[in-house]
Order: sequence, then structure tokens, then C-alpha cells
Amino acid sequence: MLTECGADYDNVVLDYPQLKEADYLAINPMGKVPAIKHAGQVITELPAILTYLAELFPEKRLISAAGTPERGQYYRWLSFGSQLEYAILDRWRQVPQSEEWRRSLGYGDFDTALHTLQTLLSDGREYAVGQYFSALDIYLTALLSWGMFRAQVLPNAEPFAGYMQRHLQREAAKATLK
Repeated sequence: MLTECGADYDNVVLDYPQLKEADYLAINPMGKVPAIKHAGQVITELPAILTYLAELFPEKRLISAAGTPERGQYYRWLSFGSQLEYAILDRWRQVPQSEEWRRSLGYGDFDTALHTLQTLLSDGREYAVGQYFSALDIYLTALLSWGMFRAQVLPNAEPFAGYMQRHLQREAAKATLK
């Protein structure tokens, strides 16, 4: 996202044990990544970071205008993405699922979450919301890539593979991944 925005930034890579050290816990008491610091403020949680950066660089058009139906859909699917992340994690960790467990979760279950995203992307759309690339596409592409290749719980098939591959061909994505 920072590369897509054209931001000037320092990328700091941390090993898992470093996330629990006092220096990093002072930045993010949850001991999680990502975190950014801008104008003296720390921002954590990927959906918040993506939205903040999209608004900070309005000339990049990475978020729909406030008050538009597209902005409402952006928020809807961004929130969905955070639930999908937990569904992927639970499947990856092989967390046993029961009906009681399913009812207690915000996302319901992995299969329902996966089907919901599949329904959104099944028409072959280029972008998740609206007529142009957005921070939401960055988020969903990252989730799909992680779920397919790291966690290996998402199918590397349509409509997910095509959507993800289109966005991974962007210059900013290529520069970030090299």
C-alpha cells in the first residue's frame, strides 16, 4: 500500500520474537504487525492503515469518495476481509468447528466466508468495489495470496486466482514482492 501510494517510508522487518519485545510492544501493545507511524501517531490494524493511507493520498484514488454508495461497499468488504482473515487462520490451525462454535463467531464458518467472497468475485470483476483499483483490492489480494500459498487453505482457482493475479501484476505489487 505504501508503494502504491508513492509514500516515502522505511520498511522494518521483524522476526516473531521481536514482536514480543518491550521496544515493539511500546509501539503496538498487541505485539502484532503491521504498524505505521505517521505525524507522531501509531496506527495499527491493517484495515485502519489501508483506509488512513488511502485518505492521506487522495490523488491516488485508492478509496471512493465519502458519502457514496461505493464507500459504503468499501467499508462492508473491508470489514468482511477482517472476518475472512480469522476464518483462514482457524482453518489453517485446524480449529474444530461445532454449531455452537460457529454461532459464536462473527464470520460463521470458513465455507460460508469463502462462498461469500466467491459470490462477490464470480462475475469476473476487475475490482472488488467500483470501477477502479482501491485499497480494498490490496487487502483482498493479500488475504487470497496468504490463504492460498502460506496457509494453503484457499483454492488456487477461479474466481480467486484471476483476481489475485491481476492485482499482483501491478508495478507497486511487483516492487513490494521482489
